[in-house]
Amino acid sequence: MSEAARRLKHPAPSSRDEVPEPDGRTYPGVSVPPGPRPGMPRNMMNTRRTESVDEPLKVLAGRLPEDLRGHVFVAGPSVRAGTPALASDGLVLRLDFDGAGAKFTHALMRSPSYYARQRVDAGATARGPLTRALNRFRDTTLVPASLTLGIQETPNTAPFLVEGEKLLLVTTDAGRPWAIDPRTLRAVTPLGYRHEWAAAAPSPWAFPLLQATAHPAVAPEPARPASPEAPERQRPRLFFTNHGPKWPLGPGYTQLVSWDTWEHRLHHWKLVDAATGADVVTASVHQLAVTRDYVVLLDSNFPINFWKIAFQAVAPGMKRAGRLVDWMTSEPSAPQAVFWVVRRADLRPSSETLSAEDAPAVPAYRFQSGGGGLHLAALYENPDDELTLVVAHSPTEDLTHALEEGEPLINGERVKDWQVGMSTAVPVTRSSVGVHRIDMKRLRMRSSLYSHDDFTWGLTVFSGPGLVNGELESHLRMNGTPANDVIPPEELALYVNSDGFTADMVPEALYQLYRPVVGDKEGLPIRDGRAASFFKFFVHSGRFEGYVLPTGWYGFAPQFVPSARFPAVPHWKGYLVALVVSDPSAALPPDSTGDEVWIFDSQDLAKGPICRLGSRNFEIGMTLHTTFVPEGLLAELDGMPEGDAEPYCVDVAKDFDVGALEKTYLEWPEELFPRVPRALFAPWRLGVKWALNFPKLREVFEKDVYPRFPRPRR
Repeated sequence: MSEAARRLKHPAPSSRDEVPEPDGRTYPGVSVPPGPRPGMPRNMMNTRRTESVDEPLKVLAGRLPEDLRGHVFVAGPSVRAGTPALASDGLVLRLDFDGAGAKFTHALMRSPSYYARQRVDAGATARGPLTRALNRFRDTTLVPASLTLGIQETPNTAPFLVEGEKLLLVTTDAGRPWAIDPRTLRAVTPLGYRHEWAAAAPSPWAFPLLQATAHPAVAPEPARPASPEAPERQRPRLFFTNHGPKWPLGPGYTQLVSWDTWEHRLHHWKLVDAATGADVVTASVHQLAVTRDYVVLLDSNFPINFWKIAFQAVAPGMKRAGRLVDWMTSEPSAPQAVFWVVRRADLRPSSETLSAEDAPAVPAYRFQSGGGGLHLAALYENPDDELTLVVAHSPTEDLTHALEEGEPLINGERVKDWQVGMSTAVPVTRSSVGVHRIDMKRLRMRSSLYSHDDFTWGLTVFSGPGLVNGELESHLRMNGTPANDVIPPEELALYVNSDGFTADMVPEALYQLYRPVVGDKEGLPIRDGRAASFFKFFVHSGRFEGYVLPTGWYGFAPQFVPSARFPAVPHWKGYLVALVVSDPSAALPPDSTGDEVWIFDSQDLAKGPICRLGSRNFEIGMTLHTTFVPEGLLAELDGMPEGDAEPYCVDVAKDFDVGALEKTYLEWPEELFPRVPRALFAPWRLGVKWALNFPKLREVFEKDVYPRFPRPRR
């Protein structure tokens, strides 16, 4: 009998008085000495690029609970000092727990543009120094970019499990979601062909700039087939966006996109303001949430500075001039969080919604409150058309800049070489957690904001049961062990990590950009700082409980993991698994590099970690988002749908057909200016053929790209 079947045959006790606690409930917290220096650890910008497979993690201190089982997937950039963190190649880490021990596997995310870049940068398509310079990829703050080929897709942000598809995705804000093999962690297929997406910038690029939601959302109701012949049965479930900002190359647009889990196609709806009829244009939609009747988009603190990226791509060696262009052209993030709410009843798939270029319009309702932010979650039920949202508000957190060597900092010092490339993720004001209730009948919003001086200086990522985008309940259903109880209102909570405030990560120019919001420096803890922390926020009471990290430690990616004794133990009780970073020192255990995995008792974070794990080969550095996969589910994530259907797979050879790419490049100006005689574009055609060297580019794709990816069986 399988473990999942055994658990289903032994449901939780009927009386709450008989409900046991997780094993770790009685474990004491372990003492952690401070790091060797306050501020940003050097290890944050240091990732071991040699990939690991089933590498053991040793217990450095404390005790590993026997009921900690399953897999925690972590995504992030493979950072190294000198390269912009958010533009780094994607990295996926899997932590495996079996009750007796722990191990880790990590691998780089290699997309077609990753493989093409290796050969192009090595000169495979060059006719000489000039064409090599035109074709090679340059690191900009947010994406690697080639003047002639476009943007490298670097899935490096969040792992996301698609219920009903058996697909584990890794996402990014600047590219398509990519499905990975959860065992090898290799990239397998993007979601959608290139022609199914609208580009964020008009160009003929082989690798276009595609902007999407890094945090999709799946509604938990059963899937239904979608077809134009049966509109009453259509109810899209997996949502993300396809959007483009307003910048000199275009007016911008925002499309809500649904993935058809029956027919494996993308459906698009262009959003228009319900009040004005104008197109909705967002700076970025890093995350969205779904409820029973609505989809909620958060316009986030991720504006794209076109001039800065263009300058970095054209003149990569002119660092000081690039910094000047950056701060002269940058604009602050919006001071208020802007929410766009769409009725799911308006999202009717049809043949028209299959077009990314001419998507039908649907109304979106605008609300704002609370200060800017990146992440939100929602209660799935919206009784009487009232939505409940929980949002991490960091109004001056601005991820569109990276630290530059020698750049003046807010404390009077300058950026060191080992800091170069770190994103300016530390806000210059205290943050808050917002609980917002939107009344869609009256189109009103009520907001409550909660702050805590120990915990809300810079809110980054969170996880937790009971909220859509927490994802836990859907993963339990997929595992055959559905949650058998509703979380009591007083227990509904999010687990959040805070960056704190450290002056050596805040450029003086960033402070000046937000000075109208922040005020004088005297109000900032520049000298003493605020330590990073992990905390638990109770949604209905606004209460905070948590653990402040010792000086010199920095935390990432907290992931709630239920006790493996579920369903005897309620599914909202268990552990918090988190990655932490400090610099090497004599105070560390012998097997620690300073990069460690800490385990917390979810019911008592304040006592500190109950277990510290590490390895001499565990060097992960900065990470971003996580998800939990139950122990028995990993083997099921084969991408195979029910019945005889073959697994979804984009044919990379068709997606990047070099003949079609060449035709697009050559005809691009004719499409922009159809009334201009074709003969006048002859210099363009000659220049493109010379610069891109299509015969050599074809060799790159045929030898170094196509063979790396599976082909559809039909």
